[in-house]
Amino acid sequence: MCGIVAYTGSADAVPILLKGLKILEYRGYDSAGVAIQTSTGATEVLKTPGRVEELDAVVAEADLSGHTGIGHTRWATHGVVNHQNAHPHVSCDGEVALVHNGIVENYLELRAELAANGHTLTSDTDSEAVVHLIETHLKAGESLEDALLHATSRLKGAGTFVASARSQPGKIVGMRMGNAGGIVVGHSEDGNMLASDLLAVLPYTNRVVYLDSGEQSIITDTSVIYRDGNGDVIDKEVIISERTAEAAERGAFPHFMLKEIHEQSERVASAMRGRVDFENGSINLPEIPFSDEQIRNFDQVVLVGMGTSLHSAMMGATLIESFARIPAKAENASEFRYKNPVIDENTLVIAVTQSGETADTLAAMEGAGEQNAKQLAIVELDGSQATRMAHGTLLVRAGLEVAVASTKTMTNTVVCLYMLAIHMATIRGTMAPEVRKAAVGELASLPSGISSLISQEKAFKAIAESLVDCHHLLYLGRGFMFPAAMEGALKMKEIAYIHAEGYAAGEMKHGVNALISDEMPTIALAPAGHLHEKMVSNVNEVKARGGQVIAIVTEGDEIVPEIVDKVIELPAASEALSAILSLVPMQLLAYYTAVALDQDPDKPRNLAKTVTVE
Repeated sequence: MCGIVAYTGSADAVPILLKGLKILEYRGYDSAGVAIQTSTGATEVLKTPGRVEELDAVVAEADLSGHTGIGHTRWATHGVVNHQNAHPHVSCDGEVALVHNGIVENYLELRAELAANGHTLTSDTDSEAVVHLIETHLKAGESLEDALLHATSRLKGAGTFVASARSQPGKIVGMRMGNAGGIVVGHSEDGNMLASDLLAVLPYTNRVVYLDSGEQSIITDTSVIYRDGNGDVIDKEVIISERTAEAAERGAFPHFMLKEIHEQSERVASAMRGRVDFENGSINLPEIPFSDEQIRNFDQVVLVGMGTSLHSAMMGATLIESFARIPAKAENASEFRYKNPVIDENTLVIAVTQSGETADTLAAMEGAGEQNAKQLAIVELDGSQATRMAHGTLLVRAGLEVAVASTKTMTNTVVCLYMLAIHMATIRGTMAPEVRKAAVGELASLPSGISSLISQEKAFKAIAESLVDCHHLLYLGRGFMFPAAMEGALKMKEIAYIHAEGYAAGEMKHGVNALISDEMPTIALAPAGHLHEKMVSNVNEVKARGGQVIAIVTEGDEIVPEIVDKVIELPAASEALSAILSLVPMQLLAYYTAVALDQDPDKPRNLAKTVTVE
């Protein structure tokens, strides 16, 4: 969601903040701003609705410079998009500048209290209440860090806060409250940084620390101090990040999304490296912290996620239930957190989250922890909050994903769930050795299968261009292909802004048939498998009602191509791996449809990469 960057050190803070905000554009935003402590002792605030480029122009015209500053890109939750609602917010006396990511649930009562006490609030945001609370505590003689600590103690909700004070030059304080948002602290010889995302720090240092809930970081040009929720100084281990700033570059690709689609063959191989023993047909996952006895005693598995991660979880639930023979289900994290689920110490809860910072998923994990469930996080970002809450972590190894619409992360996540299902099945003795070896061996052909599909992207582009005049699309699938259909529809909605629905094909007679016409094309996922004949019947239902059908089939299919309008062929594979392979052409269909409609696939409107508020 919102992007935060802060710096204090020997260099000019302004270009560092602006570069950081540009790096964080992929998170989504509608306005941007900076607050800089200048050499005159003043705090200058410049902000504007729109892109960081517009802020850049405003800053250049003002000839702004200084060694300490905070920057922000806002994604509106309270108040319209305008100048006064943009961050940073400033206290009445101009003493405090603050940026915030998250939601203050009791902001209305706080604003009323502050107004009654003589404060003048100039925005419609929940964030502004916090800066006035800090002002109150500063006037009582507190340090900036104590003032922020006491101000946040009044808040309901979760969020990330970064503040500076004119009377305490060269100091910036950051704090994380609850599971929303996140703060990474960058340590360097030339100064220190705070940011909401590692990417904004990497151009300057790879020595980082992640804040946990309730923790503060107080940075100056030469020091970094950490405190807990009681204000006591604590030690935090500095991590050396293996990521590089160059990983964020597009290279020769016009968009990050296309680059990331093309990376999938290599990244899938990375997910399997060291974990798959093809010679012996086995899976080795030393990251899994549970004993064989615990795995045998699990009586249910619950996978939680949101959006693309939920679709991955749906595939994972089917894999675990099929292979390991444990009752398994996927739950929308935003619903699961409120439903008082029946789970206990014999339940394995698997949190599927690319960033490890998705607010609803973290809340679901917190609830699962309160009921003593065992927890595993399947994430990309090591050190994220989900990895710290879970008993163990299975990293998906997809690499940096910048485009808002997830592609390679989902592919790698499902591959990891596939390996996990085999791992659990092996321990529980629910897969015959020859079946297990076949399932493991099939993984060897997955990277080349993905490559072969990407090599056909010109054909997918032509199909995509035929969809630009459509206002509605239907995606149909069964079994493993049902969540794949939902994911294909989500991609089309996210970046091409075409209304699309992913549906279980068996549900057609229960309402969907009423929508079918020649104006709503259907993408039918009908590869080889035990449900192939059922899908053939579903395709015939669509054609009988005048619908246009684009079918995704297994190469060599002699039935479906004869009755549909266009065909996309997948390499021969099992049903589970066919579902993974099907993601690639659907990603490319959505991408090229968006491009044909002159939409930016990397920055879909109203969406953000990481959803750190409820």
